[in-house]
Amino acid sequence: MIISFIQAIFTMTFFSVTIPIYNGYLILGYSTIYTSLPVIALVLDQDVERDVCLKFPILYKSLQAGRYLNFKTFMIWTWKSMFQAAVIMFLAIILFHDSFLMVMSITFTTLICIEFLNVYQEMTKAHRGMIISIVLSVISYALTILLFNNLFQI
Repeated sequence: MIISFIQAIFTMTFFSVTIPIYNGYLILGYSTIYTSLPVIALVLDQDVERDVCLKFPILYKSLQAGRYLNFKTFMIWTWKSMFQAAVIMFLAIILFHDSFLMVMSITFTTLICIEFLNVYQEMTKAHRGMIISIVLSVISYALTILLFNNLFQI
């Protein structure tokens, strides 16, 4: 959702220009390479041990009732995406107004860092798999910048 809001803000800011802020390779990398490992590690996160969960099923009664997966939760995540997109775009434009061509690289790097922070915020406890997944994602992004520097305005 955040990429859609960034694109909308970019379009509105620059006089309804119909060009994408990120090229297809960056979008593909974002959705598959750079952010997939931390999200998978987040899915594997456990707040309690398996035996405790089986011993006290009441712990997940609110989840079974659908209290966490509802319209309110969706609207909270929508608001977070809108807010984060606005902060990313407006700070990049205000702070780097002299270098318009770098806005894409700056906002994309910030977008990936925000994604890591969002995943880290949703964890119940930090574990080795999460740290390794974030480090591997950062390394893959750095390698992309080094090997495919024609995708970025460095």
